[in-house]
Amino acid sequence: MKKEHIEKHPIDLSTEVVATYPNGGKVVVYNAIDRTTEDFHRIMICSMFFAQQGKLVVMPPKLDVPYKNPAYNKIFCTLRGTPYYGKCPDMLVDGQGYEHEGYITENPKHAIKNMLKHGLIQSDKIIIDKTELTENYIKSRIKGKILEGKKVTEVWIREGESLRMVYKNTNDQPK
Repeated sequence: MKKEHIEKHPIDLSTEVVATYPNGGKVVVYNAIDRTTEDFHRIMICSMFFAQQGKLVVMPPKLDVPYKNPAYNKIFCTLRGTPYYGKCPDMLVDGQGYEHEGYITENPKHAIKNMLKHGLIQSDKIIIDKTELTENYIKSRIKGKILEGKKVTEVWIREGESLRMVYKNTNDQPK
């Protein structure tokens, strides 16, 4: 009996360019993504922000069992050799993973704790939704994560339609 090869975890790998800018910036979205969610809308805002700066932003789909999914290597090949290989960040900005984290809670301190914790699992470059906490408090929580041994390269705050960088690790930058 002949064994047929059946591809496990098939996924639509087609994409759509949803925005282009004169400086070369572009937002590319995989068609496998559910575009009706609020999360998609927030990630799109972040993607447009980076694309307006001339970056190539790809919004990849979430993949179940990434290591066993042949689509993973094709979509996330730029993460190979990083601690985030096997993860599915929300955006690839010029090939680097960025994770967006929102929150639903009445306790902003709890929100910051969870956004940093969950975001840093996916990437060392994260975007968090604005809370009512001060920037100094947020920076102290970032410093706490670094003291715990977590790698934090960039943290951005999304407020409405714009992003603002609140932390950038300059120690790892080439001289």
